[in-house]
Amino acid sequence: MNEINKDEILDLKKWQRFFFMVIYSFAINAVVNILIILAVLQSFFYLFTSRTNAQVQSANNWLQVFFNDALNFLSFNTNAKPWPFSNKSEASDSDEEIDVVEGESVDVQSDDGQPEQTTS
Repeated sequence: MNEINKDEILDLKKWQRFFFMVIYSFAINAVVNILIILAVLQSFFYLFTSRTNAQVQSANNWLQVFFNDALNFLSFNTNAKPWPFSNKSEASDSDEEIDVVEGESVDVQSDDGQPEQTTS
């Protein structure tokens, strides 16, 4: 039989993660209920006005992002804790892709007769 390492069981980081997993599991349960209520509310807005409500849609989008982040944390897909312990603005800055714009170079004659290369 394999021997149990006491240091592994007493690791503080593992117990902190376990604590946060319990908290986020209750939060996910509440978020699912709120999302269902918002879906019913949004359907009433659509039924009576033929349009969706922007504030309800914004809240719905935010809760869906929280739900996805919390579910990724609970399923060990990531070690990053969801809101309020994460800063989405810093995470989104590092995840942004840089667009490279390519241009063509054009030779232009200057006054001294030497060709200059410019980009457009």
